[in-house]
Amino acid sequence: MTEWVPVALARDIEAGAATATTVAGTPLALWRSGSGTVHAWADRCPHRGMRLSLGFVHDDRLVCLYHGWQFDTEGSCRHIPAHPDLTPPSVARTVSYRVREDSAIVWVAPVPGAEETSDEIPVDHGPAVPARSVWLDTDRSEALERIRVSEKGFEISGNVMTGEVDGVPVLAAIQTVTAERTALHVAVRGDTPAAETVALVVRWARELRERLGAAEAVAS
Repeated sequence: MTEWVPVALARDIEAGAATATTVAGTPLALWRSGSGTVHAWADRCPHRGMRLSLGFVHDDRLVCLYHGWQFDTEGSCRHIPAHPDLTPPSVARTVSYRVREDSAIVWVAPVPGAEETSDEIPVDHGPAVPARSVWLDTDRSEALERIRVSEKGFEISGNVMTGEVDGVPVLAAIQTVTAERTALHVAVRGDTPAAETVALVVRWARELRERLGAAEAVAS
């Protein structure tokens, strides 16, 4: 069963830029092409293993920072600067993951190259506006337990937490970054929430991180 993994707020993956994340413990490179599409690849150049997330975008290609190999949106190498007249072999390609954008959040399938399956959990949480991502220095189970205690009325299902903050409907997507770090990518549900409403949820997310951090300090 495919359960999509949230990796970032969509607005934080800017066109023409690359960044790093993890899915199921695997380092990934995220980048958005000039056409607006987000791509997720294993964070390793097939040439020398350089982190692709350190590269840059040029003409809708992600360029490896080490030797400048250029990969198109399908993950195939299209240009090798050291051999400009060479047609790169078909095996010179990245390991790609499926990506979706929903509710102002970027989601990645946890298995590379997997096709859609009949038992796939859909990513469809309705319209939303991004608020803030926060990182908690604790593992997923401990983070969720603290949230259950701290935030009464929130429901947690898989990688999604939903509830209300002062009457404002909120969605927080839960990402296991590492064994000891968890991220919450928070969005305000609805088409066009007012700016002050989004600001309220941004403050809530920041204060939640501070509350959970304080709880950790007391427990230790």
